[in-house]
Amino acid sequence: MKKLSIYILTLALALSSCTTKFLEVEPTTTIPEELSYATERDLTKALMAAYAPLQALDFCEGEYHPYHFISDILADDYNAVGGSGPGDCPYLQLMAVYRLTPEQSLIQLWSNIYRGVYRSNIVVNRAAEADFLSDEVRTRLVGEARFLRAMYYQMLWKFWGSVPYYNVNPDGAGVPYIVPQLSEDEIYGKIMEDLDAATAPGVLPEVTMISEVGRATRYAAIMLRAEVVMLKMDESRFGSVKQQLSELISSSIYALTPSFEDIWKDEGEWSCESIFEINYSDNPSNRTWEDIYAPGGTVYPTFIGPDSYKGTRFAHEGYGFGPVSAALKADFEPGDTRRDASIMDFKTDKLKGEKYNPRQGDTGMFNKKYMGRADGNTNFIGNEGMELNFRTNLRIYRYSDALLRYCELLVRTGEDQALADRYLNEVRARAFGTTIDALGSRARTATLDNILEERRHEFAFEGHRFFDLVRFGKAEELLGAKGYTPSKRYLPIPQSEIDKSEGTLHQNNY
Repeated sequence: MKKLSIYILTLALALSSCTTKFLEVEPTTTIPEELSYATERDLTKALMAAYAPLQALDFCEGEYHPYHFISDILADDYNAVGGSGPGDCPYLQLMAVYRLTPEQSLIQLWSNIYRGVYRSNIVVNRAAEADFLSDEVRTRLVGEARFLRAMYYQMLWKFWGSVPYYNVNPDGAGVPYIVPQLSEDEIYGKIMEDLDAATAPGVLPEVTMISEVGRATRYAAIMLRAEVVMLKMDESRFGSVKQQLSELISSSIYALTPSFEDIWKDEGEWSCESIFEINYSDNPSNRTWEDIYAPGGTVYPTFIGPDSYKGTRFAHEGYGFGPVSAALKADFEPGDTRRDASIMDFKTDKLKGEKYNPRQGDTGMFNKKYMGRADGNTNFIGNEGMELNFRTNLRIYRYSDALLRYCELLVRTGEDQALADRYLNEVRARAFGTTIDALGSRARTATLDNILEERRHEFAFEGHRFFDLVRFGKAEELLGAKGYTPSKRYLPIPQSEIDKSEGTLHQNNY
């Protein structure tokens, strides 16, 4: 009897100020596939299992590939990859200078994402045929799984372009194990089919119950759809994206968090600005190096923390990846609170007794948004793996992104310049701790150049910069010196996948 290993995940509530979490709290279980989906509870567990690979985006099967980090090292906000040197995560070192090889490509990231695809397919297909579900429950389960499937394929599409696609899981019988590789355009079309379905009114809730925070909402799906369409620069869908973003903005569900710095604290998780986050927790905190899929926290703050740090503000354990570029800090305007909220500069903000061990490419500056706070895993009660269990959610979509994307679309389509200016300056006003009316000379006209600059300052280290440069047509100009050319747009497909495909999977021209 063929068996399917899945993660069982139940709903849990953890309150900290205004923060809530939707978490894995039960261990891995193996159950026969044909007996696994007989009730609504079974399919809900399967859906939770489909979320689980999102949590493994920081570290998977011995390969560090923090989702935001691997996007940003392709751009210009980090001075270097960091770590102990060229042999420390060599695939990242090569990737940052556009010299990645198929043998070094991110195989575990590829595998983890396809794990998410596989699990999402189970829910889509099983729920669609489950006659024991009410129409309301079926609609939500299928819609949520299609959102997840779209998110996973979007990750593959962003990094590799043309990839194998399946929406019914291969079994070697009805569906061959060798699945077709679709073109970049075809993958985009498949993603849009899922997102058009997931964003239709009435499919996903606009808000979730507190006990379900972390599950996808219609507005999370709208943000994913906007990201995909705008990366593709599909002008035929600009109108529908504008309409959906307008609905999100006018819903009154979201608002800018008054203080930018507060976004990155515990109280900033699932705040009024949060549209979608990936949840991590230090209670439960069962994640260990031997079982990185167990419920718990994230290793990302450790990964980017200063090595051998001595002091009281941050965690002592750090690997020293991601020294921040001096050019990024210099690019901020005087008075922009986002600079010091985003960048920890030990040259200008060093407390007495603070020190660390400089590593490759050190500039004295680190990614402050996700640095491991000294109290960031204080609820950890395990015997090992404390450095893997920070309760730091990964912010995926924020309300400011909705404002700036809508602003950008207004400019690109030549509509309502005054509204575009207002949304751009609403984001700027928060950054300078004032109001739109009081911005004065700091107010900006919404042009594409100004929007791109604003996005750099607003979303530093959040995984947007490289893809923004690509879609704004600036990648070759600003990244050419470090090796970028148009042929480097997509990563090489892992050679092990090419070898297993029996000649059906074609390599990218990298």
